[in-house]
Order: sequence, then structure tokens, then C-alpha cells
Amino acid sequence: MKNFAYLQPTSFAEAAKALGETSGSVAKGAGTDLMDLLKSRIVEPDAVVSLLGVNAIEKRGELGALSTLHDIATDEWIRMEFPALHQAAAEAATPQIRHVGTLGGNLAQTTRCWYFRTPGHDCIKKGAERCAAMDEHAENRYHGIFPSGGCAAAHASNLAPALIALKAKVDCVHPDGDRTLDAALLYDTPKRGRVADHGLRDGEIIRAVRLEPSALTRRSVYLEVRERQSFDFALVAVAAAADVRDGKVHEVRIVCSGIAPTPFRLTAVEEKLTGGKLDVAAASLASKGAKPLAQNAFKAVILNRVVARAIEELAK
Repeated sequence: MKNFAYLQPTSFAEAAKALGETSGSVAKGAGTDLMDLLKSRIVEPDAVVSLLGVNAIEKRGELGALSTLHDIATDEWIRMEFPALHQAAAEAATPQIRHVGTLGGNLAQTTRCWYFRTPGHDCIKKGAERCAAMDEHAENRYHGIFPSGGCAAAHASNLAPALIALKAKVDCVHPDGDRTLDAALLYDTPKRGRVADHGLRDGEIIRAVRLEPSALTRRSVYLEVRERQSFDFALVAVAAAADVRDGKVHEVRIVCSGIAPTPFRLTAVEEKLTGGKLDVAAASLASKGAKPLAQNAFKAVILNRVVARAIEELAK
């Protein structure tokens, strides 16, 4: 891999400043995704800014970006108040990775699409005019069924759909000023030549995620289907949360990974359920508008069935 400087700031402000001042720099938490990108030379930074020495203060309702997946999966308060987030963290990767992988890294990870990660293939993210995964004879069994921005990658984060369903806020640090945004706004439509799946500005870092307990967050669930239960990215992942009052759905949010380049919200299902009961029949609308590729039409079937299971769980 290319030689680079290794910087070790002690605060998020220092880290953001280092990223802003050093052209071609990247942030590093645990580095489980970054190491793969460096070795494959997809990312070739002049400097790597480590966040591991950052002093972060956390409080109830605020999860620091360096919180490990294990921390989240074993926190009793999260289990009681935000079941979908607890389940998503518990399902992520393997025990070894959960002990080092971070919240910020899981949210900011780069697509696992092999056309992106393998040199020599056309990819919108690498600046090509087209997405190789959408070719007639492409190996696209594991890609998305809701292509966006000319990209057919499948978003891999477990935590992102859960946090969006739970109406979480994301605190970000930048040299030009900090900001807080809805978790859904962390992601943006793929654009030619932009490697990242997120929409963070150059030099911007996720500092923390803020959560507010409510009737919606307490009635929530996360489900996923993998080919291998031991260790695989989800074929389809569904996070759902509902506020039900007097037997009627006041609000419902259903967000998915594995089916589009960014977390995908099933608005048609939500609209069908709102104002009525948690009826599994609404799950038939989950794949509405899907455009499966040559090898992954089965994902639409799985999506409908997992959404039906999620609605059943919410109705208990």
C-alpha cells in the first residue's frame, strides 16, 4: 500500500482540523474496513488520522462514535428502550469484530460491492460512466434491487436502518462548524467519482449519535436474512418501529439495508399501515418499484417476507 503519515489527535476538534489541513487524509477508528481499502489501493491517503486517542465524553441518550458494537449489543438501557438498535448491533459481523468495530465505522463504511473493490472494473464510485454490476452477465446476486444514481450496490450497515427507524440524530464535527442532522440525512444518492456512501463533508467526522426514548422506539425490531448465519452481510435487513395507540398505528417507520446503495425507507408500507392496524398484508408493498437485476429477483421475495415478520413482531 502507499506510504502515509499517521496522526493521533486527542479530540474530535483536533481530528477534524487535521483532516481539513491534510489533503487526501482519512479518519480511522478500528480500521476494519479501512485496512481492506488501503490494501486494495481503492483509497490512497497522504495521512491517516486515528480517532482511538480521542477523549470522548458520553452521557445517557448519547452514544459516542467510538462505542463498539459489543458495547451497544450488551447495554441494558438500549435493549429496553431501543430494541431494534440492540438487535442490529448483536447481529453485526462476528464477536471478534463486534469487540473492536465502532458505531461511527459501521455508519460510515464503504460499499462491499466487488466491482467497486476490485481493480479493473467499471464503477460509478470510481468515476466510470456505468455500473458494471448492472451489465447483462454481471455477478449481481448480492446487489441491490432499488438502484439509485446509476449504482446497484447494496448498503451493508446494520446500525443505519435501525437508527433511521428510531429517529436518531447524528452529531458531526467539522473545522468550519459542527452540525446535528437526522440519521437519514447522513446518506446521499451515489455520485460519480465519490467513494463514500455517506454525505459527510471533507474533514467532517461523526462524533456521536443521540437517541430519545419514546413509544415508537420501545416497539421496534430488527431482522435480517443471511446466506450463512456464522458470518455474512445481510441479503436483506429490516428495521421497523411503530407507535400504536388504542389499536391504531399513529406512526410507523420501516428502513432496510441490503437492497439499495443507501438505507432504503419503505414509504408505501408505512402509508398503508398508518391509521390502521399492524396488518401483515401491507408487506406485499415492500418490493413496490423494485428493479431486480439478472440474478437477484429473489431479494424482492425475501424483502416482502421479512417485512411481514417485522410487522408481526411489532404487533405482539
